[in-house]
Amino acid sequence: MKYAFAHRGGRGHGPDNVLPTFTEALVRGASGLETDAWVTADGIVVLDHDGVHQRGRNEVPITEVPRNELLAHIPSLADLYATCGTDFDLAIDVKGKDAENAILDVAQAHGAANRLWLFTPTTMRPGRVRPAHGGATLRRDQLRNKKLRRAVLLQLMAQGTEVVNARWPLWRRSAIDDVHGLGMLAFAWDVQSSIALRRCEVIGIDGIFSDHIDLLHKARADIRS
Repeated sequence: MKYAFAHRGGRGHGPDNVLPTFTEALVRGASGLETDAWVTADGIVVLDHDGVHQRGRNEVPITEVPRNELLAHIPSLADLYATCGTDFDLAIDVKGKDAENAILDVAQAHGAANRLWLFTPTTMRPGRVRPAHGGATLRRDQLRNKKLRRAVLLQLMAQGTEVVNARWPLWRRSAIDDVHGLGMLAFAWDVQSSIALRRCEVIGIDGIFSDHIDLLHKARADIRS
């Protein structure tokens, strides 16, 4: 296994997507972080999972709210780099149309684009990715239906996708072989137990996302062995 990411900064030791949680994950030895990114109404990349802002009794999409109206605990991507540096892999679940471009601009400004991984659903047309690494998250039917899987993977390869991502129980050795055969990597998310990690190792997964730093350490031990 080559890569291991602390999901939302490592939900096992702190709240989602906040600077103290990201910082603690790196202190505990995580080599990669994962988060979700949106672009505010005034063009700032911010890190939040749900992407909604409470305005009175109404929930408003973050994409319709300026940065200065958001809750103080929601960091920007620039805040993350300013606080944590750039010596880690960063996987971002891209939220919203054309957000990749804004995300990549921030990463390039901090000299961190080569360790940035941008993941979009297969239903979203990818924007500008390079020099970051582009990934796609697949649904159950796109992995389990062999004919559909082949068509989807060929399309992703043609788009320059480097990583195929799916929830860990959906992966089978045959699907991973197909992904590897087309020169792409296979990542698994929601790896929350030693049993799940072991299965990922056995079937040849290249990278995992987990809430728990101890599992990331086990994955890293496999990398070093």
